[in-house]
Amino acid sequence: MVKVSDEQVDFILREIEARGVTIEDLQWNLLDHMCCIIENEMSETDNFDQFFQRLLPRFFNDNLREIQEETELLLTFKHFYAMKKTVNISGLLAAVFTLLGSVFKVMHWPGAGVSFVLGIAIFSLIFLPLMIALKFRDEGSKTDKLVLSFGFLVGIVASLGFLFKMMHWPGANILMLSGLVSFTFVYVPLYFFTRVRRPELRFNATVNSVLMMGCGGLLFAMYNLGYSTRVEESSRQAYRLLNEEVQKMDQSKVISVNREDVKALQRQVMKLNEEIISLKSMIIRSSAKLTKQEYDAMPEDEAFARLPKEEAMSRILNANIQHKWDDVCKLTEQINGRLRTAYPGQKDLVFEISSIDLASNTTKIALQNLTLIQMHLRLLKLIAS
Repeated sequence: MVKVSDEQVDFILREIEARGVTIEDLQWNLLDHMCCIIENEMSETDNFDQFFQRLLPRFFNDNLREIQEETELLLTFKHFYAMKKTVNISGLLAAVFTLLGSVFKVMHWPGAGVSFVLGIAIFSLIFLPLMIALKFRDEGSKTDKLVLSFGFLVGIVASLGFLFKMMHWPGANILMLSGLVSFTFVYVPLYFFTRVRRPELRFNATVNSVLMMGCGGLLFAMYNLGYSTRVEESSRQAYRLLNEEVQKMDQSKVISVNREDVKALQRQVMKLNEEIISLKSMIIRSSAKLTKQEYDAMPEDEAFARLPKEEAMSRILNANIQHKWDDVCKLTEQINGRLRTAYPGQKDLVFEISSIDLASNTTKIALQNLTLIQMHLRLLKLIAS
């Protein structure tokens, strides 16, 4: 067994310090460990310097300073590995629960809300806070640490805002808007300008900033995204027509006219009502994927409840529905012409069907507008009775 000399001990100690290990206790522990290996494995014929160079790679992957970095990590973050494991598990759970919540919501299955709450709560309250703590260790610059921590905090606020928005909880708009504005217009510029000055980070900083600015801009643009202008206008039009019909009914009175005109008007009113009933049936059956037998076997309210949420009429507007709508428009104009002749002083009896653009409606607004026409027909039947 070879005995390590004092000169060799001093040489090993200098090499350990020169290679980046500055903690004294760690230096002496490494020295003791290396000396034990040398005494047990080096033969008397081996060259000390050559054996020492072969020995060093056993203690690191890239350089000896890794040992000190790991030691500092363990001293600073005593539960570092537990934190990393928690980050991995919480990230996986957040992704799974959020994905399940999305699928359940699209399919209208029970449990979508619970999955969303669990997924985003885990992401916001466990995953992101732990990432802040871990990034404090990885980033060397204090500025980088502060910028990234600010980014994660903004992410927490924005994700909670999305959760509140989906669950219709109070404060959702404030959280979403503050999170998106802070991310897009504060964090991304800070991230870019603190990293672009360093040549080794310039390319990644530019690419990441463009991606984040694009995503933030899209989310910010969707913040107050609602129905199209045409759909909003059709909704307001339906509400206005409904109020007008109520007022007409309040002001209606029986007017004596030619009996033949009354009978002809009644026949046209009945025919138009039948056409509207048929058209409503076609719309509901096409949208809710019901057969005629299934539709006839259930109340209209139940069939209406099966309609997809916010479905555009343009998606189901086939040739049959369009032809039936054209017939309704023609019959309505015929009735309007007869009303102008028989009741010249009652302009409010005329229903302006040209104001309804069926293709720009959702299915539910379209059915509401058709029901308004039926209400007007009830008014005409009352007056022409």
